[in-house]
Amino acid sequence: MEDTTQAAQPQPPAENPFWTTLRQPRVVLILLALWAIVGALTEFFTSSGLFVDLHARELDGALGGRALSWEAIPLAVLYLYCSRDPVRYQRVFWLALIEQAAAIFANIYHLGAGDFSLESVFIPIAVAGGLALLVFLHLFQPKEPEVASEPL
Repeated sequence: MEDTTQAAQPQPPAENPFWTTLRQPRVVLILLALWAIVGALTEFFTSSGLFVDLHARELDGALGGRALSWEAIPLAVLYLYCSRDPVRYQRVFWLALIEQAAAIFANIYHLGAGDFSLESVFIPIAVAGGLALLVFLHLFQPKEPEVASEPL
């Protein structure tokens, strides 16, 4: 009789191919870039139920134009540029962690202020939280010592 108990047990997260791929620095940077692009699209399509629905009202105030100023575009470009060599541009992960934390706190603030409903902030908070977790794990995971190779 075969022992099937080992086959039925799930792999630890560190050995799971999906999580291993997802935690690669280049993949994290590309995910950050894609999320920044979604942010830019949100600011571009302001009359859409999927992105921003102003309910036929205009965004007003002396600095109202700053709220939808497409600042996510330079972040997307930066993340894509750094994804070419994540080791060289390691410090960009600190910016990403600050960006995701700011997004979470901003959404919680606007939810509490009554500017947005829970359905409007749930996905942004969840995605920012997931990306922040990936960035945090990348920044604080134990690094394997690099082995210096001898020249041939």
